[in-house]
Amino acid sequence: MKSDVQKLEHKQHRIILPFWIPDIMNPYFRNQPEVLRHCLQSLSDTINHASTNITLINNNSCPEASEVAESFVAKGMIDKYVVLSENRGKLETVLAEARASYEEFVTIADGDFLFMKGWEKSVADIMRALPSAGMVTCFPTAHLGYFYNSNSIWFPLKAGKIIDDKDIDLFEQGIGHSASSGLYSKTGFKRKYSWRQRHYYIERKGCTAVVGAVHALATYRRAVVETFSKKPVELRFGNGYEHDYIDFASEKSGFLRVSTPKLMAYHMGNTLPDEVEDFFAESKYNDIEAAVWPINQKSRRAKFLKILFPMGKYVFRLLRKLRII
Repeated sequence: MKSDVQKLEHKQHRIILPFWIPDIMNPYFRNQPEVLRHCLQSLSDTINHASTNITLINNNSCPEASEVAESFVAKGMIDKYVVLSENRGKLETVLAEARASYEEFVTIADGDFLFMKGWEKSVADIMRALPSAGMVTCFPTAHLGYFYNSNSIWFPLKAGKIIDDKDIDLFEQGIGHSASSGLYSKTGFKRKYSWRQRHYYIERKGCTAVVGAVHALATYRRAVVETFSKKPVELRFGNGYEHDYIDFASEKSGFLRVSTPKLMAYHMGNTLPDEVEDFFAESKYNDIEAAVWPINQKSRRAKFLKILFPMGKYVFRLLRKLRII
């Protein structure tokens, strides 16, 4: 009844996860429903449901994949389930849901990640310790330290090796690269060392954040989400599409793109190797320390760097050219 006034509850964190699995006849998609099951189970097992909601987007997937998704909806693990009659692609769907959400922190993730316990707390810890962090991923990407991250020049960066080789190897394996010739093997740090050897990081209030983040799995502040491009998405998929709509937003808003120093999610792709499944199975999900998100946190530095951005991006390019960073 209209006279029955009930206050709406708004949580602090929302996870938006789209998936598109058109059929299981195609060899590539054959194992995808099971990959989705692993993804949703590990996600549900590793978050604090008291402060986090999940939006699951079904991009006109096959009955087998839809059945997996609906089983988690039935268990009450999914706060919002969106079913589309046609595949609208990842970008349009996540942008629509992110803009429509009320949470202060929004995680956008592909539906083929396996989440480790503690990932949510680690991301929240960085957000709390580093108000200038606008985009944080638990999938360490030090090799993207220079990518849309010009604001980093105004911070006291440290340099060294803090990401364990085992984590780097798992990262490379998950995206189909060999440990010896993957993304971390490319020369990047001052054009002298590979990203495996050295990377940039920030230490603040007992918390360490690696400079660099990737949009495949990342948590954004509301201030960054509000600057996502509002122009209509014209294609279901376009190479580098996320750059114009999502990647640029954190930098333009005066924030940093950073990662946790430990790999806390594995990219399954279209399969889950037995040794990886065994590795994650050893990590029990009970007794997880709840994530504590900052409340009403402001960053004066981000506001200032937003003004400096037009100049900062050119200074950033110059410093890179001179190999100072």
